[in-house]
Amino acid sequence: MNIFITGGTGFIGRQAVTSLYGKGHSITAWVRDTTRAKNLLGDGIRVIGPVLEDTNLQLELENADVVINLAGKPIAGTRWTRKNKKEIRDSRINITKRLANTITKCKTPPSVFISASAVGFYGNNSHDILTEDLNKGSGYLSDICEEWEKAALEASLPETRICLLRTGLVLGREGGFLQSVAPLFEMGIGIYIGSNPYIPWIHLSDMVRIIEFCIENSAIAGAVNCTSPKPQRAREFGIAMNNITNAKLLLSVPPLFIRIILGEAATTLTSGQYTSSAKIEQFGFNFEYSELSEALDEELSYKYASIKNYNIKKIDPNQVPITEAHNIKNVGEYELVSEVRVQSDTATVFSFFSSPLNLGLLTPSWMNFQILSIPDSISTGSKITYRIGLWLLGFNWLTNIVIWKPNEMFVDLQEKGPYTLWWHEHMVKQIGDGSVLIRDRVIYSIPLGILGRFMHRLFIKKTLLRVFNFRRRVILARFNQ
Repeated sequence: MNIFITGGTGFIGRQAVTSLYGKGHSITAWVRDTTRAKNLLGDGIRVIGPVLEDTNLQLELENADVVINLAGKPIAGTRWTRKNKKEIRDSRINITKRLANTITKCKTPPSVFISASAVGFYGNNSHDILTEDLNKGSGYLSDICEEWEKAALEASLPETRICLLRTGLVLGREGGFLQSVAPLFEMGIGIYIGSNPYIPWIHLSDMVRIIEFCIENSAIAGAVNCTSPKPQRAREFGIAMNNITNAKLLLSVPPLFIRIILGEAATTLTSGQYTSSAKIEQFGFNFEYSELSEALDEELSYKYASIKNYNIKKIDPNQVPITEAHNIKNVGEYELVSEVRVQSDTATVFSFFSSPLNLGLLTPSWMNFQILSIPDSISTGSKITYRIGLWLLGFNWLTNIVIWKPNEMFVDLQEKGPYTLWWHEHMVKQIGDGSVLIRDRVIYSIPLGILGRFMHRLFIKKTLLRVFNFRRRVILARFNQ
């Protein structure tokens, strides 16, 4: 299918683009910043800039089988000033109205229009089980969601099915709620809202799967609650996070304190909502993460990669002896290993990893990855320059491809960057059950001696584990595991 998407570089959109493209769909992303989008979305995604005349937008939608509208300024985490409220509204309503009005003008309109909304539609309703047939609640969020949904419904045509995704709290380590609160838990201090409201949550993978499910199932239309079957109260949420992060404290935060900091925006955290996922389940959708503990463990446990002290005397004979092969004086202090299996073939997997255009896709957005220069083709001796943000600093990173074995492995060696040594092996191997094993192995050293080792123990190690856990989730989404 041809899919046209807005909000494709956002927290949900980026994962959705990765998964949908991996399923073989053609993706066009309408974005504000084309350079940033190309870095974030990777090779193969068609990107068009913000200035799009009405006639050109109509041509795009004429060519689209599916339109996905995920655009919108983030609501949580900032005070709702008059200016902020206007930006929140305009970023949702204006683009939704424009898409809907253009769809109605199409001679061959898209068959599906999926538009975001939120469980904020129901307001602070803590006494009902919230199903899609309930009337809206009261307050700013409810009003915004109602206007948002009405704008999307302006695209109502016999040929176009409309799905309105009322999304709850989406759980993913590198965005949204978890990105904000996980560092505090990892420092040993857990918190929860003292009024103990119900939290309607959903794991990022299930959120993307619901989008795909709505595309594929022609019977689904109208509002759809995108939340787990098991909403949890804030205290149970905090306890579950404590158990995974090993935080020593769990503190109750009074709602008044949150209102002092965030003002009216505090309602995004203090409003209790027990949402029902019955509608989407009745159509046959099965949640991969229905238990909160499983969802949080997937995002916060760092169990899919390991870092240990590197012992050159215990080198696996099947591995490349880096010091002998390339006259590297620094033999390395640490060894990082990450493995994941996918159902594919080595040529397809190698092609994905060996494209420099996918480097940004495999990097969390907070690292502000930018490709500065790449050769026309990659082989031994090729050099790639990019820029990343690490630990509040920006670095230009020059890497040299020192080993290149197509469909088997390649190795990049940092020539300039934040490490005194960074030797990164990318290996793919077909294994007995027909799947492909993808293995990253990095030998690296930190500058600044004892201070560097202290910084590594304090936060560099965990940062690297986060990055490689993110890589794993992108790989699984791309290869649809």
